[in-house]
Amino acid sequence: MNKSEELWNAVVKEGLSNYNNRREQPEIQTLFLVGTPKSGKTTLIHAFLDKDDEPKASLPVEYTYIRRTNKHMVKDICYIWEVDISNITFVSQLTKSEGLEKISLLLVIDLLHVQDLWNACETVESFKKNMEAETKTVVSFGIIGMKYDLFEDLTTEKKLILCRITKHYATILDGHLIFCTKKDRTTLKVAKDLFSHLAFTTKFRFETQNEIPNSKISHQLRFDLSSPVIIPRGGENKSEINYLHQTFETQFAHRPITAKREDEDPAEDLNYINDVIDKQRKKCLEESEKP
Repeated sequence: MNKSEELWNAVVKEGLSNYNNRREQPEIQTLFLVGTPKSGKTTLIHAFLDKDDEPKASLPVEYTYIRRTNKHMVKDICYIWEVDISNITFVSQLTKSEGLEKISLLLVIDLLHVQDLWNACETVESFKKNMEAETKTVVSFGIIGMKYDLFEDLTTEKKLILCRITKHYATILDGHLIFCTKKDRTTLKVAKDLFSHLAFTTKFRFETQNEIPNSKISHQLRFDLSSPVIIPRGGENKSEINYLHQTFETQFAHRPITAKREDEDPAEDLNYINDVIDKQRKKCLEESEKP
Protein backbone atom coordinates (compact mmCIF):
# COMPACT_ATOMS: atom_id res chain seq x y z
CA MET A 1 0.00 0.00 0.00
CA ASN A 2 1.49 3.34 -1.04
CA LYS A 3 1.42 6.55 0.99
CA SER A 4 -1.56 7.99 -0.91
CA GLU A 5 -3.68 4.93 -0.12
CA GLU A 6 -2.60 5.02 3.54
CA LEU A 7 -3.54 8.68 3.79
CA TRP A 8 -6.91 8.08 2.12
CA ASN A 9 -7.70 5.15 4.44
CA ALA A 10 -6.80 7.27 7.46
CA VAL A 11 -9.12 10.08 6.29
CA VAL A 12 -11.98 7.62 5.67
CA LYS A 13 -11.46 6.01 9.08
CA GLU A 14 -11.55 9.36 10.87
CA GLY A 15 -14.64 10.41 8.92
CA LEU A 16 -16.49 7.20 9.83
CA SER A 17 -15.45 7.61 13.47
CA ASN A 18 -16.79 11.18 13.59
CA TYR A 19 -20.03 10.06 11.93
CA ASN A 20 -20.56 7.19 14.35
CA ASN A 21 -19.80 9.41 17.34
CA ARG A 22 -21.95 12.32 16.19
CA ARG A 23 -24.46 13.90 18.54
CA GLU A 24 -28.09 14.02 17.43
CA GLN A 25 -29.15 16.41 20.20
CA PRO A 26 -27.75 19.92 20.73
CA GLU A 27 -25.66 20.87 23.75
CA ILE A 28 -27.51 23.41 25.88
CA GLN A 29 -25.57 25.86 28.07
CA THR A 30 -26.64 28.72 30.32
CA LEU A 31 -24.41 31.78 30.69
CA PHE A 32 -25.00 34.58 33.19
CA LEU A 33 -23.28 37.94 32.62
CA VAL A 34 -23.20 39.69 35.99
CA GLY A 35 -22.09 43.26 36.66
CA THR A 36 -23.05 46.78 37.64
CA PRO A 37 -25.11 48.96 35.25
CA LYS A 38 -23.09 50.14 32.20
CA SER A 39 -20.21 47.78 32.96
CA GLY A 40 -20.23 46.46 29.38
CA LYS A 41 -22.37 43.30 29.51
CA THR A 42 -24.44 44.14 26.41
CA THR A 43 -21.35 45.48 24.62
CA LEU A 44 -19.72 42.09 25.11
CA ILE A 45 -22.72 40.24 23.67
CA HIS A 46 -22.82 42.59 20.66
CA ALA A 47 -19.10 42.02 20.09
CA PHE A 48 -19.56 38.25 20.12
CA LEU A 49 -22.39 38.55 17.60
CA ASP A 50 -20.39 41.06 15.49
CA LYS A 51 -23.10 43.68 15.90
CA ASP A 52 -22.08 47.27 15.13
CA ASP A 53 -25.09 49.07 16.62
CA GLU A 54 -24.65 50.91 19.91
CA PRO A 55 -26.01 48.90 22.87
CA LYS A 56 -29.04 50.30 24.69
CA ALA A 57 -29.31 50.55 28.46
CA SER A 58 -30.18 47.16 29.94
CA LEU A 59 -32.92 46.29 32.39
CA PRO A 60 -31.95 44.68 35.76
CA VAL A 61 -32.46 41.28 34.10
CA GLU A 62 -32.44 40.64 30.35
CA TYR A 63 -32.48 37.46 28.27
CA THR A 64 -31.34 36.35 24.83
CA TYR A 65 -29.99 33.19 23.25
CA ILE A 66 -27.32 32.25 20.73
CA ARG A 67 -26.99 29.21 18.48
CA ARG A 68 -23.78 27.77 17.05
CA THR A 69 -23.35 24.90 14.59
CA ASN A 70 -20.90 22.33 15.95
CA LYS A 71 -18.69 19.90 13.99
CA HIS A 72 -21.57 17.38 13.87
CA MET A 73 -23.74 19.97 12.09
CA VAL A 74 -26.00 20.24 15.14
CA LYS A 75 -26.94 23.71 16.41
CA ASP A 76 -25.87 24.03 20.06
CA ILE A 77 -27.75 26.60 22.14
CA CYS A 78 -26.66 28.99 24.87
CA TYR A 79 -29.23 30.84 26.96
CA ILE A 80 -27.75 34.17 28.02
CA TRP A 81 -28.91 36.26 30.96
CA GLU A 82 -27.68 39.77 31.74
CA VAL A 83 -28.05 40.33 35.47
CA ASP A 84 -27.41 43.42 37.58
CA ILE A 85 -25.07 42.47 40.44
CA SER A 86 -27.71 43.60 42.97
CA ASN A 87 -30.09 40.97 41.54
CA ILE A 88 -27.61 38.09 41.66
CA THR A 89 -30.08 35.99 43.69
CA PHE A 90 -32.00 35.64 40.41
CA VAL A 91 -29.20 33.39 39.16
CA SER A 92 -29.62 30.92 42.03
CA GLN A 93 -33.41 31.05 41.78
CA LEU A 94 -33.37 30.22 38.07
CA THR A 95 -30.70 27.56 38.50
CA LYS A 96 -32.69 25.82 41.22
CA SER A 97 -36.07 26.11 39.48
CA GLU A 98 -34.66 24.72 36.21
CA GLY A 99 -32.56 22.08 37.94
CA LEU A 100 -29.40 23.18 36.11
CA GLU A 101 -26.41 20.94 36.84
CA LYS A 102 -23.89 23.37 35.34
CA ILE A 103 -23.82 27.06 34.49
CA SER A 104 -21.27 29.63 33.38
CA LEU A 105 -20.86 32.90 35.27
CA LEU A 106 -19.01 35.88 33.80
CA LEU A 107 -18.33 38.90 36.00
CA VAL A 108 -18.06 42.01 33.79
CA ILE A 109 -16.34 44.97 35.43
CA ASP A 110 -15.87 48.56 34.28
CA LEU A 111 -12.15 49.30 34.67
CA LEU A 112 -12.86 53.05 34.70
CA HIS A 113 -15.58 53.12 37.36
CA VAL A 114 -14.20 50.70 39.91
CA GLN A 115 -15.77 51.98 43.13
CA ASP A 116 -17.95 48.85 43.24
CA LEU A 117 -15.19 46.40 42.39
CA TRP A 118 -14.38 45.02 45.82
CA ASN A 119 -18.02 44.50 46.80
CA ALA A 120 -18.84 42.99 43.40
CA CYS A 121 -16.03 40.45 43.75
CA GLU A 122 -17.03 39.57 47.31
CA THR A 123 -20.67 39.22 46.25
CA VAL A 124 -19.77 36.85 43.42
CA GLU A 125 -17.39 34.87 45.65
CA SER A 126 -20.10 34.32 48.27
CA PHE A 127 -22.68 33.46 45.61
CA LYS A 128 -20.47 30.95 43.77
CA LYS A 129 -19.41 29.13 46.92
CA ASN A 130 -23.01 28.92 48.20
CA MET A 131 -24.28 27.70 44.84
CA GLU A 132 -21.72 24.92 44.61
CA ALA A 133 -22.29 23.90 48.24
CA GLU A 134 -26.10 24.01 48.30
CA THR A 135 -27.04 22.83 44.81
CA LYS A 136 -23.89 20.96 43.71
CA THR A 137 -24.12 22.99 40.50
CA VAL A 138 -20.86 23.21 38.58
CA VAL A 139 -20.05 26.90 37.97
CA SER A 140 -17.55 27.81 35.26
CA PHE A 141 -16.24 31.30 36.01
CA GLY A 142 -14.46 34.21 34.40
CA ILE A 143 -13.81 37.94 34.88
CA ILE A 144 -13.63 40.41 32.01
CA GLY A 145 -12.47 43.96 32.65
CA MET A 146 -13.91 46.31 30.03
CA LYS A 147 -12.67 49.75 28.87
CA TYR A 148 -8.97 48.92 29.16
CA ASP A 149 -8.18 51.91 26.94
CA LEU A 150 -9.34 54.24 29.73
CA PHE A 151 -7.79 52.07 32.46
CA GLU A 152 -4.38 52.87 30.99
CA ASP A 153 -4.79 56.50 32.10
CA LEU A 154 -4.91 55.56 35.82
CA THR A 155 -1.84 55.91 38.01
CA THR A 156 0.50 52.93 38.21
CA GLU A 157 -0.39 52.39 41.86
CA LYS A 158 -4.12 52.26 41.13
CA LYS A 159 -3.62 49.92 38.18
CA LEU A 160 -1.48 47.63 40.33
CA ILE A 161 -4.13 47.46 43.06
CA LEU A 162 -6.91 46.68 40.57
CA CYS A 163 -4.84 43.98 38.89
CA ARG A 164 -4.01 42.35 42.21
CA ILE A 165 -7.63 42.31 43.33
CA THR A 166 -8.99 40.86 40.09
CA LYS A 167 -6.16 38.31 39.91
CA HIS A 168 -6.87 37.23 43.48
CA TYR A 169 -10.58 36.65 42.94
CA ALA A 170 -10.07 34.96 39.58
CA THR A 171 -7.60 32.61 41.28
CA ILE A 172 -9.59 31.68 44.39
CA LEU A 173 -12.76 31.25 42.30
CA ASP A 174 -10.92 29.08 39.76
CA GLY A 175 -11.70 31.35 36.81
CA HIS A 176 -10.19 33.14 33.83
CA LEU A 177 -9.22 36.83 33.85
CA ILE A 178 -8.79 39.18 30.90
CA PHE A 179 -8.83 42.94 30.30
CA CYS A 180 -10.09 44.29 26.98
CA THR A 181 -11.53 47.23 25.11
CA LYS A 182 -13.94 47.27 22.19
CA LYS A 183 -11.59 49.73 20.49
CA ASP A 184 -8.84 47.14 20.11
CA ARG A 185 -9.46 44.05 17.95
CA THR A 186 -6.74 41.98 19.60
CA THR A 187 -8.05 42.27 23.15
CA LEU A 188 -11.65 42.01 21.94
CA LYS A 189 -10.76 38.75 20.16
CA VAL A 190 -9.57 37.32 23.49
CA ALA A 191 -12.82 38.42 25.16
CA LYS A 192 -14.88 36.81 22.39
CA ASP A 193 -12.92 33.57 22.72
CA LEU A 194 -13.54 33.49 26.48
CA PHE A 195 -17.22 34.24 25.85
CA SER A 196 -17.37 31.33 23.39
CA HIS A 197 -15.58 29.06 25.85
CA LEU A 198 -18.12 29.76 28.60
CA ALA A 199 -21.10 29.71 26.23
CA PHE A 200 -20.21 26.68 24.09
CA THR A 201 -17.25 24.99 25.90
CA THR A 202 -14.93 25.75 22.97
CA LYS A 203 -11.17 25.57 23.53
CA PHE A 204 -9.48 28.49 25.29
CA ARG A 205 -5.73 27.89 24.90
CA PHE A 206 -2.69 29.94 25.82
CA GLU A 207 1.06 29.89 25.45
CA THR A 208 3.76 31.09 27.83
CA GLN A 209 6.65 33.25 26.74
CA ASN A 210 8.96 30.21 26.80
CA GLU A 211 6.79 28.10 24.50
CA ILE A 212 7.19 27.87 20.75
CA PRO A 213 4.23 29.60 19.03
CA ASN A 214 1.56 27.13 17.96
CA SER A 215 -1.23 27.90 15.51
CA LYS A 216 -3.64 25.90 17.68
CA ILE A 217 -2.93 28.15 20.69
CA SER A 218 -4.90 31.34 20.64
CA HIS A 219 -3.26 33.83 22.97
CA GLN A 220 -0.10 34.60 24.92
CA LEU A 221 -0.26 34.94 28.70
CA ARG A 222 0.11 38.48 30.09
CA PHE A 223 0.64 39.09 33.80
CA ASP A 224 2.08 42.63 34.03
CA LEU A 225 0.80 46.18 33.59
CA SER A 226 2.51 46.82 30.26
CA SER A 227 -0.36 45.21 28.33
CA PRO A 228 -3.92 43.96 28.91
CA VAL A 229 -3.99 41.15 31.47
CA ILE A 230 -4.68 37.65 30.09
CA ILE A 231 -4.59 34.89 32.71
CA PRO A 232 -6.39 31.57 32.17
CA ARG A 233 -7.88 29.44 34.93
CA GLY A 234 -5.07 28.10 37.10
CA GLY A 235 -2.56 30.45 35.51
CA GLU A 236 -1.43 32.13 38.74
CA ASN A 237 -0.89 31.15 42.37
CA LYS A 238 -2.95 32.63 45.20
CA SER A 239 -1.54 35.97 46.31
CA GLU A 240 -1.52 37.82 49.59
CA ILE A 241 -4.53 40.14 49.76
CA ASN A 242 -5.06 40.98 53.44
CA TYR A 243 -3.61 44.45 53.03
CA LEU A 244 -5.40 45.24 49.79
CA HIS A 245 -8.83 46.07 51.18
CA GLN A 246 -7.63 49.09 53.16
CA THR A 247 -5.45 50.24 50.27
CA PHE A 248 -8.38 49.91 47.88
CA GLU A 249 -10.62 52.01 50.13
CA THR A 250 -7.92 54.67 50.29
CA GLN A 251 -7.48 54.88 46.52
CA PHE A 252 -11.13 54.41 45.52
CA ALA A 253 -14.26 55.58 47.37
CA HIS A 254 -16.07 52.27 46.87
CA ARG A 255 -19.84 51.95 47.33
CA PRO A 256 -21.54 48.97 49.00
CA ILE A 257 -23.91 46.89 46.88
CA THR A 258 -27.45 47.02 48.20
CA ALA A 259 -29.41 43.88 47.46
CA LYS A 260 -32.89 44.41 46.09
CA ARG A 261 -35.70 43.77 48.56
CA GLU A 262 -38.43 41.40 47.44
CA ASP A 263 -41.03 44.13 47.96
CA GLU A 264 -39.02 46.75 46.07
CA ASP A 265 -40.54 47.86 42.76
CA PRO A 266 -37.82 47.72 40.04
CA ALA A 267 -39.92 50.09 37.93
CA GLU A 268 -39.00 52.86 40.38
CA ASP A 269 -35.25 52.26 40.03
CA LEU A 270 -33.72 55.44 38.57
CA ASN A 271 -30.82 53.43 37.12
CA TYR A 272 -33.15 51.99 34.48
CA ILE A 273 -35.18 54.92 33.18
CA ASN A 274 -36.83 54.28 29.79
CA ASP A 275 -39.11 57.04 28.49
CA VAL A 276 -41.17 54.83 26.19
CA ILE A 277 -41.75 52.08 28.73
CA ASP A 278 -42.32 54.53 31.60
CA LYS A 279 -44.96 56.49 29.64
CA GLN A 280 -46.78 53.30 28.68
CA ARG A 281 -46.63 52.06 32.27
CA LYS A 282 -48.00 55.37 33.57
CA LYS A 283 -50.84 55.22 31.05
CA CYS A 284 -51.74 51.65 32.07
CA LEU A 285 -51.72 52.58 35.74
CA GLU A 286 -53.98 55.57 35.15
CA GLU A 287 -56.43 53.44 33.16
CA SER A 288 -56.48 50.75 35.83
CA GLU A 289 -57.35 53.33 38.50
CA LYS A 290 -60.41 54.58 36.58
CA PRO A 291 -63.75 53.45 38.03
